[in-house]
Amino acid sequence: MPLNWRYSRASRRSSPRPPVRCTWRCPVAEPILMTALSPTMNDGVIAEWIAKEGQAVKPGDALCEVETDKATMTYESPSAGTLLAIVKQAGSSALVGELIAVLGKPGEDWSTLVTAARPMEQTGASLPELGPSQPKVPEPSGGTAADAKANQLPASRPFSSSPSPAAMVDGGPSAPTGYPPSSPLARSLARERNVDIRGIRGSGPSGRVVARDIPAVEASVNPAPRPTVALAASRGRLRDERVPVSRMRAIIARRLSASYSEAPHFFMRAAVDMERLLDLRAGANAKREQPLSLNAFIMKIVAAALEQHPTVNASWEGDIIRYKPSADIGLAVALEGGLITPVVRACEGKGIKAIDAELSDLVARARAGTLAPEEYSEASFTVSNLGS
Repeated sequence: MPLNWRYSRASRRSSPRPPVRCTWRCPVAEPILMTALSPTMNDGVIAEWIAKEGQAVKPGDALCEVETDKATMTYESPSAGTLLAIVKQAGSSALVGELIAVLGKPGEDWSTLVTAARPMEQTGASLPELGPSQPKVPEPSGGTAADAKANQLPASRPFSSSPSPAAMVDGGPSAPTGYPPSSPLARSLARERNVDIRGIRGSGPSGRVVARDIPAVEASVNPAPRPTVALAASRGRLRDERVPVSRMRAIIARRLSASYSEAPHFFMRAAVDMERLLDLRAGANAKREQPLSLNAFIMKIVAAALEQHPTVNASWEGDIIRYKPSADIGLAVALEGGLITPVVRACEGKGIKAIDAELSDLVARARAGTLAPEEYSEASFTVSNLGS
């Protein structure tokens, strides 16, 4: 037994000393980066900061409101700490992954995070180079005035005669030299009013320029100012105004334009007699306090049609066609700043009452701006009511 003990002691002395782990670390703050709050989000606009600098927050607390391509959503704090710095102020845009704030403990160093996050802002973007159709003009190299003059483009030769009024108005060639047939009074008026009579097509016999042709030419070269039209305010609904486009509307316009160029389109128009459906809805709502919406009936009918024609329940994704396993139908809902499409999932397996109840909740939260990203994305079919 003592032999074993001495052996173990010896083995421990001969073995290398384990490394010492230091649990102390320099205080470094935590960067708060812009995260993708929706599946299609590439950047967002800080609508409002709810937390203030120096305020203590815990996980799940609201830091700010972010306007995405679909809705305005709340950015929640990922961890506990103090909001040390706000990098992106309200109204600023930030790409996904870009620094918007710094979280940590009071006294922690966060300046290096902000400095590292702004390389482009400090250096600036370089100007694009001229293309082959834009040759570079050689700059004077500090030589004499003759050198600088040699680098200039050659000037055009002066015309032997002043351009005619017709050339100035129509952009045509200058009139030939020599006076056309004209009356003495016409030539006198032309001299007084500084009008080149050689460019005038006369209205007299054989194209003779007469006195009445001179005022007409002067009016065409120097048109009278347009009279100011008084705006009628009879109804007060028409107005002269320029309204900035909201972020949501700008993205909707961009994606609609992209969809026309990236996906094949087929348009079909049909008129449907809905009297029987309206009678059915009226009978179903006869004893209901909250009537079933017409949209719920239409979405159920669309789901049944998609079951009969599953090739329509698909989406074009570049090099593949993706067929959807369920009828996830979206309904376009107009908002003040744009449009959003909440989605009722698996409508083929739900009744009209269940669709209506789910749709009512989604529409209410869509207008309140509290929808989750998965509630307005990945629709296999969309219904839009353009109004009557």
